[in-house]
Amino acid sequence: MSGPLARHLVSACTRLGDTVIHLDATDHQLVSAALVTGCRVTATFADPALAGVTWTRLTRTHLEDDLQVADLRVIRPENSAQALEDLSGTAALVVVQQSCAPSSDEAGRPAAGAAASDVQPIAVSAAATLLKPGGHLAVVTGLHRAEDRVVDPVPEVIRRARGAGLRYLQHIIALRLPVRGERIDPVMSQREVAAAQALPPCAGLPVSARVHSDVLLFTKVTGLADGSCELGEPRHKAKAGERTGSALAADSSPPAGSGQGGTTQAGGGR
Repeated sequence: MSGPLARHLVSACTRLGDTVIHLDATDHQLVSAALVTGCRVTATFADPALAGVTWTRLTRTHLEDDLQVADLRVIRPENSAQALEDLSGTAALVVVQQSCAPSSDEAGRPAAGAAASDVQPIAVSAAATLLKPGGHLAVVTGLHRAEDRVVDPVPEVIRRARGAGLRYLQHIIALRLPVRGERIDPVMSQREVAAAQALPPCAGLPVSARVHSDVLLFTKVTGLADGSCELGEPRHKAKAGERTGSALAADSSPPAGSGQGGTTQAGGGR
């Protein structure tokens, strides 16, 4: 996940002191953004080494007192529901990411008949139990390759989220490349080229699939009139004359709950 996207999700969907959870994290970005905004944060990692690298990066950029509210756990994705029972019903924001790689067996080979939407089969339902009333689930995904065809996981993710009792709010297009006016600029810096090369390979996908990620936003329904938020309208209100500090800009985002899409420049990400 890119830093700008992480900061925007946290600023749009949380308030000071809220709990943020990143399921099956692969970097420090969301944890760091949550700490900066005064949130408690838990991140789960499938790889102990990756969790160690993440903690090292956090210790270099955050004060020791801030890290007291950061909780990094090494958990296999299929065990996340049981391992996070102590956080059930507490999170204002839960973030789930789907990589390009389809489900695999123990040897790392693609499972026969695996579909892109089955990369994290329990993630949506597990995330729903972690949300408090009015909390938000953000699923960061994109086109996947399943066997010999390209699959769009968005409809299946929405179906699963609704089945878990969540309301679909928005589909945001998070751009991975810089924008100049109304045109996507393919000219990238050396840092951006390195980030693009680090993305997981997706054989068979069209080149244009790498231009953006799909960010799906859901909420846990409550009886409150303000039980939702919209990207581009942060809950952290800036004082008069101050800037919010958000590195992203959503253009003409529809009202929350409309189910329509918006466009956001993410500047990176998986």
